[in-house]
Amino acid sequence: MEDYKQTLYNDELLNILPDGVIIFDTNGEVIQLNQQALAELHVHPSVNEMLPFPTDHLFKLINKGEDILPIILEKIHQGENTYSLPEHTFIQEQVDYTQFPIRGEFATIRDENNLYKVLFFFRNITVELTQEYILNTALQRTRIYPWYYDISRSEFTLDDRYFEHLGIPAGEDNTLTMEEYVNMIHPDDRQAMADAFVVQLSGNTTFDKAVSFRLHRGDGTWEWFEGQSTYIANISGHPYRLVGICLSIQEYKDIENTLIEARKKAEESDRLKMAFLANMSHEIRTPLNAIVGFSDVISTTYDELSEEERADFVRLISINSEHLVRLIDDILDLSKIESNTIQFTFSNCSLKALLMDIEKEQTMKPISEIEIKASLPNEDVYINTDITRLKQVICNFINNARKFTEKGHIHFGYAIDQTNTDSVQIYVEDTGSGIPQECLNEIFDRFYKVDTFKQGTGLGLSICKTIVEHLQGEIFVESKIGKGSRFTVTLPFERKAEV
Repeated sequence: MEDYKQTLYNDELLNILPDGVIIFDTNGEVIQLNQQALAELHVHPSVNEMLPFPTDHLFKLINKGEDILPIILEKIHQGENTYSLPEHTFIQEQVDYTQFPIRGEFATIRDENNLYKVLFFFRNITVELTQEYILNTALQRTRIYPWYYDISRSEFTLDDRYFEHLGIPAGEDNTLTMEEYVNMIHPDDRQAMADAFVVQLSGNTTFDKAVSFRLHRGDGTWEWFEGQSTYIANISGHPYRLVGICLSIQEYKDIENTLIEARKKAEESDRLKMAFLANMSHEIRTPLNAIVGFSDVISTTYDELSEEERADFVRLISINSEHLVRLIDDILDLSKIESNTIQFTFSNCSLKALLMDIEKEQTMKPISEIEIKASLPNEDVYINTDITRLKQVICNFINNARKFTEKGHIHFGYAIDQTNTDSVQIYVEDTGSGIPQECLNEIFDRFYKVDTFKQGTGLGLSICKTIVEHLQGEIFVESKIGKGSRFTVTLPFERKAEV
């Protein structure tokens, strides 16, 4: 028996152990240290020749500011066979009096139930804690979440930050079953995830490609992640655990979608601008040809024309001049909007006075079979707005109504919004041809024209929408084919201060 024990504690055997080993006799004195223990305690190997030593000559076990070694040895003398060190225990070596964190355990060897020797195994965990701290600090600043999957238990163990980020309750010990996790994955992404797991679980090769998938968040939305994993195999080469990370890529997906939308808008804008430029040559040339042509007729054949013919030619010149001015105004306004130099001057405005002025201007250019009239309530309404720009919007609605109304009426007016008494509604309604339902969502887009045969650049309603937004209002349209259309602008009485 004695020979066996001597072999057990042979220096060569102890020195191959990666952990520090300190052996105590029944009196609690140190009788042997392996090389790792000597190195950690900063003592010379020759100390083994001078043993036994009292423990406090070599080291102390510090926990919560106290040396707990005497307490541990006392418990072992009272019959405990093993004792694991509590967390946050440090060794203080007695050469330089430095301290370092450890994990360790005491074990006993007994001879016929009598204590023979006490073995203390410990490991310096300074490097482990440092690496753990660096990893945790890095992870806390990212949206990377480590996980592992226990194949035998069919259970995921996830970083607790994962549950917090997704806004879902954490399972017991931060675990989820395979079924629970699969149910969180978007149905369209489950096959790709299943294929990756099949490869990993086969143990034949690792699936080294990242897999993108969506997870269902606690608030009901979907979030994009990218996952990558590998497996840990047992001695026979079969995987018993998958380990991996998940990275939230929602921010990159949002940027990607924004760029895709921006590209589509740019391509659509280019297409529309090309169509606009192609159309402009026709739109501008038509009124110019009319103005030049009728002017030439009047100047060359003035005496040959009757008063009625002269008046008719002058009227046509006036109409085409007005149309040309509107075209140029639209182009100039578009240029200001594009360069963000469009200016607004706000002041108190009487809506009744404004609409009465518009009615007078409109009745000066009458159209047969169309009644153009302001339907005004008795109560006047004052709002803080840009009078010129608001007038531009209303006149644009009326001019559009003129194009599409052959008979009936064009009425415009205002009313207090019954659902929001802090705002007023200004409307223009007609009995014209109406707008198809499929066009209603596009009529405020730049260069869009419901009827390409009608005069205009397709910019007017887009400009109106931009103006109304600057006036802190909203714009709506209702229409029925063959019945007419109603354009409504809702404006606040008082504008909010711009940030």
